[in-house]
This record gives sequence, C-alpha cells and structure tokens, in this order.
Amino acid sequence: MLPLSFTTLGCPDWTLREIAENAATMGYDAVDLRGLLDALDVTMRPEFTTGLADTIRLFSDHGIAFSGIATSARYAVVDEDELYTNFDETRRNMELAARLEAPVLRVYGGSVPDGYTVESIMPIVVQNLLTIGEEAESYGVTLALETHDDWTDSAVFARLMKEVNHPRVRVLWDLHHPYRTNGEAAEATYKNLAPYTVSTHVKDSIPTADEEHQYVLLGEGDVPLKKMLDLLVEGGYEGYAILEWEKRWIPNLPGPEVAFPQYVRQMRAWLGE
Repeated sequence: MLPLSFTTLGCPDWTLREIAENAATMGYDAVDLRGLLDALDVTMRPEFTTGLADTIRLFSDHGIAFSGIATSARYAVVDEDELYTNFDETRRNMELAARLEAPVLRVYGGSVPDGYTVESIMPIVVQNLLTIGEEAESYGVTLALETHDDWTDSAVFARLMKEVNHPRVRVLWDLHHPYRTNGEAAEATYKNLAPYTVSTHVKDSIPTADEEHQYVLLGEGDVPLKKMLDLLVEGGYEGYAILEWEKRWIPNLPGPEVAFPQYVRQMRAWLGE
C-alpha cells in the first residue's frame, strides 16, 4: 500500500488543527501543503513562521508527516524580474520544507511565453532548473516539476529531465493530466516518467460536452488510475499517492469531509491495506 496524503487545496476552510486531526482520523499518512485559509503560500502564515515549532509538534503528536509543499513557482520564464520572483518563492519554501522534513517541493514549468515554443523555451527551462536544483541540494529537498500547463506530453517531459540530469530535479506525475489532456495510455506515460517520478497527484474526472472535464470522486471517472497505480507499485515507486482535490479552485466540489475519506477507502480497495 502506498502512503497516502492529501493537498490542503482540498480543505481551504480548515484550520491547521483540523487538518492534522482529520488526516489522522481519516487514515492518512501525511499532508501536502498547498495553502492554508487565506494564504496560498504557506510561508506567509504565522503557523509556518513564528509558530512553526508548535506546528511541527501538532503534526508529530497526530502521527502525520509532510509529504511536500506545492508552490506556484514556474520555470519556463525569460523575464529577469519574473524569474527572480519565482526563485524567491522556491527558496522560501525550500527552507520551510527542510525544517518540516518534507522531501519534495512542487514547481511548474508553466505556460510557454509568447514568442516561444516548447522546443525553443526548453534550453531556458533546463538552465533555470539547474540553477535552482543546485540550491535545492543544500536544503536536502527535491524539486518535482509537475505534468501540468504546457508540459503534459510525457515524451517531451522525459527529454527535459534527461537534459536537466540533476538528482534534485525530478517529476511530480499528476496522473490525470497526460491522460486527459493528451489521451496518453497509462503504459506510455509510465515508461517515460517512471525513472524520474518522486511524487504523484491522484484525481479522477469525466469528459464534458464542451470538451473539458469534471472532477469526480475517485473511481467514478474514466481516468485509468488503478492501472497507473499498479504500474507504479510494480515498478518499485515508494513515494506518496497524494489526493489533489481542487476545492479551493472549484467551490462546488463535494467537501473534504466527503472526498478525503472516500479516497482512502478507494485506494485501499485498489491497492490493499
């Protein structure tokens, strides 16, 4: 059974104590930080600055680890001021991740800037990731670039990872996006990304009439998640399976009191205790 975590994106109204208590009660091993109450960047909250020692004690007392921190930092960036802002966000969160003993920090490629293609921006992304990857080494934190935005083609992503070739720059495989965006088969995505995958986001959806999608509870959609998870387990993946329930962005989704325990039940049914 893979260790289970959820991102706090799914419980935007919960206090830190509610997060820790519910994670323990619902059967989770860890929590992935993506916002707390009014702040998306948790380094802006007193719970993770002046109150950090109390926060660490709270989660330790409940037996809940931190699987990682999810930032908004992007690295397909050419503007120097914008790049500095993204480096700064990453550095603040790497320092926090190290203090929380959170192994992974999520970053993005982001949208390809105007005037560039994925191919022409790639050398710039490589250099930006190498620069911040060297800093990540000193914190003992691994940066995980998510399959998101303009970076959902796993073959392209694998090329990017080969060119970066840094032990502190790896992949967060959002199991949903390559399948839903590109129609990739589970086996193809796994083959391309498995050597670099250190974290996963798990979520399900169904297609809609307008060629978009609607998120649904785990197992109620058509994303071949069980196949993907089976491939990961059989291949020796030992990282977290993180529920990314986008309640902060999509308020009409069922609440965490529904989605979070349902995720645990379904994952146990699929993968065993």
